Amino acid sequence: MTTTDEAIREAKNRWARRRRRLIGYGQWRPFTEAEPVRQHVLAIKTSGMGLRCLSKLTGVSIGSLEHLLYGKDEHPPAVKIRTENAEALLDFWPTLDDYEDRVHIDGTGTRRRIQALAMAGWPSAAIREHLGDVATGTVEKLRTRTKVTARLARAVRDFYNQVSTKTAEEFGVTPWIANRTRTYAARHNWVMAAAWDDDTIDDPNAAPDWTGVCGTDRGWWMHTLEGIPVCKPCETAHAAWLAERRHLPSGERFRQLALAKADASHREANVAHDARELIRVSGLDYQQAAERLGVTRQHLQQALVRHPETMKEAA
Repeated sequence: MTTTDEAIREAKNRWARRRRRLIGYGQWRPFTEAEPVRQHVLAIKTSGMGLRCLSKLTGVSIGSLEHLLYGKDEHPPAVKIRTENAEALLDFWPTLDDYEDRVHIDGTGTRRRIQALAMAGWPSAAIREHLGDVATGTVEKLRTRTKVTARLARAVRDFYNQVSTKTAEEFGVTPWIANRTRTYAARHNWVMAAAWDDDTIDDPNAAPDWTGVCGTDRGWWMHTLEGIPVCKPCETAHAAWLAERRHLPSGERFRQLALAKADASHREANVAHDARELIRVSGLDYQQAAERLGVTRQHLQQALVRHPETMKEAA
């Protein structure tokens, strides 16, 4: 029995136990409103998943799905739906691995990954060599494409997961080619891998965390000090910070501005220095060092990039 079949069987067993319990309490409601479920299924369908595949992954029959969306025997779409079917559908949202190879899905995550690889020095030709059966020019098109096949999205994701924490030079890319690629990426304001995590890189509504503390006044100062285009959350946070101090005398207001700037300037350099010590002396990895220092892994990785090890530290 496949993992999918086992999961469906377990879900049905849980539902049966819940049904018996609710009947015993006199709270059993075999049907529920169909409209929220219908909208959820339509969203899944819009993402690129067909009803047959959805039926296989949720255990809800094709007939029930078609009745929910289109009606049956000249009748309008269902007004009510079985509660167990509603819960099975509402609890499901497809992951990248659920889609069939040739299905076209949203290209947000793929586009961001290709752009982040360019920021790490990966030219299109080098990426294509690692992806395998990919036509010439496809990788460059992925930098801006809004739709991609699930097979290609998975290939890009797997390659990105292997190399995103290292530079292209570590995998044999010629340094001058890598630097040229980084310059091109920076000119287009593409985002480095450290600004994304697994929960945000595929979300079209998510914004990158450029500084590791975006959405705060310190984030605004780090944008300014490092020459990074200021993001909207940091603009909002800095405007709020200024508004809170508008009533202060000008001398005090400028003093606090100077302190905020100095704090942002020195803190990231100190984080990078302390992290290298933890990794070198204690053998911690990036995640463990970040937790010890009270910052996110993305923030730590960006701090290490922006504040490389000095000759004094190395000595």
